[in-house]
Amino acid sequence: MQRRWTVPAALALVVCFTSGWFLQSRMAVNGDVYRQARLFEEVLSHVRDHHVDSLAESELYLRASDGLLSQLNDPYAALLRGRDWEKHVERTTGDYAGIGLLVDARNGWITVVSPMQGSPADRAGIRSGDVLFQVDGLSAADWTLDQAVQAMRGKAGSRIEVAIQREETLEPVRYTLVRERIHQRAVPAGVLLPDSIGYLSMTMVRENAAEELEEEVERLTREGMRALVLDLRFNPGGLRDEAVEAADLFLDPRQEILVSRGRAPGDNHRWSDSRPQRWRSLPIVVLVNGGSASAAEIIAGALQDHDRALLVGDTTYGKGIVQTVFPLGPELALRMTTARWYTPSGRSIQGASLDSAMGAKASAARQISYRSTGGRPLSGWGGIVPDVVLGPDTLTTPESLLAQALSGQISVFRDVLTAYALELRRQGAIATPEFEVTPVMRAEVHRRLNQRGMAIADSVFSGGERVVATQLGYEVARYLFGLAAERERRVVEDVQVQEAVALLRGTSSPQALLGMAEPGSRQAH
Repeated sequence: MQRRWTVPAALALVVCFTSGWFLQSRMAVNGDVYRQARLFEEVLSHVRDHHVDSLAESELYLRASDGLLSQLNDPYAALLRGRDWEKHVERTTGDYAGIGLLVDARNGWITVVSPMQGSPADRAGIRSGDVLFQVDGLSAADWTLDQAVQAMRGKAGSRIEVAIQREETLEPVRYTLVRERIHQRAVPAGVLLPDSIGYLSMTMVRENAAEELEEEVERLTREGMRALVLDLRFNPGGLRDEAVEAADLFLDPRQEILVSRGRAPGDNHRWSDSRPQRWRSLPIVVLVNGGSASAAEIIAGALQDHDRALLVGDTTYGKGIVQTVFPLGPELALRMTTARWYTPSGRSIQGASLDSAMGAKASAARQISYRSTGGRPLSGWGGIVPDVVLGPDTLTTPESLLAQALSGQISVFRDVLTAYALELRRQGAIATPEFEVTPVMRAEVHRRLNQRGMAIADSVFSGGERVVATQLGYEVARYLFGLAAERERRVVEDVQVQEAVALLRGTSSPQALLGMAEPGSRQAH
């Protein structure tokens, strides 16, 4: 009897163990993610309950998310929250809530460079050269720029009390202002240079950048512009769609602008021109350098690939990857790399250093030959190589000696320039923005530096007079005639802009301009 029951029991036990083995086998193959999730929860609960330092469970989850992203070998992957989220929104939109003051640190105080046109500060009458004395009753003495910016920003519609110390007043002038939405333009007002050559810069490819670029090209065209310098130097990039729209302004319908390739179906896409260009006969030089990255490289690459512009300057940064921002909640988002992008000719301009940082193998594009629409050879690896390479504007040996003498005391040098510029404004000694910095003015800067304890030998100072005259010229133009006058002066004196203008001078068409990029014509000037 016992034996008769033993066999079925044994069989049942075998069946039970066998079924369990099959289930465990299936879990090992298909269910590993669930066991890892359980492991994670157990680790988190032990840390929450037993770690020597107490941390809220919500904080543990955030730190775990940060840890996950840090293991992706993606230098751009991050959770954007708090101040990081605010910076992201401001960088991509150009918008913030404040009173519209551009400021700088001078002589231990925050000095107003300029109120933004139409801003609360501008309407109130705050002006260039005013000193920020108090904000909401707090003294602004010895504030850093970051402290001043944070104090003046806040929610749109909120009130702020600002006290300004002005040169001609004994007591501070007090203002009650209401913060508003302030927009920082991606494309500042353009400049029409001699020979009807226009100059435009794009500081970042943020929201409305393409629209602002179109507006400025149209305005300069109405003023007689016949050729354009588009400056993308030190443009760190920004929004892909804005870059596509900016390139669209200068290309023909159906010409390809950008290709992206990633793992997800939505990350594989082609963008092509959709609108007829309005300035087909406009010769264009695009200025680039090692600070031109990402979305700025999309614009430069598309125009170079289609023989629409002559690229001039230095090799770009080489950031040929796409970051996508996934909203996760109020003021919380995930940013990570989702694809690589390619120019119309098929070039990936991703640099080896970025590929290495992401754990990717170096691109084989170095061995591939790429050509523009018109058949010009193009470099396809490690950034966009310009058609005409220009060396940077460097200091001469005597100028380097002055730079060494000023080393560590640049703030004193800048303070002297600002104080002298404001004094010249009080004197009414300079009548036009095209003023010349005279030997007398340079000598006065030298005297004031010595007075501040910077004993610079006459021979050293005279060797760097060009640098002194240039910097004083910018400072005087800023405080006497405004930011637009300073900007125009900088453009006119920029060596690389001068080289670009020389290439455009006498050029009658985009095709003639491209002749500058024929084999043997690439050179440093």
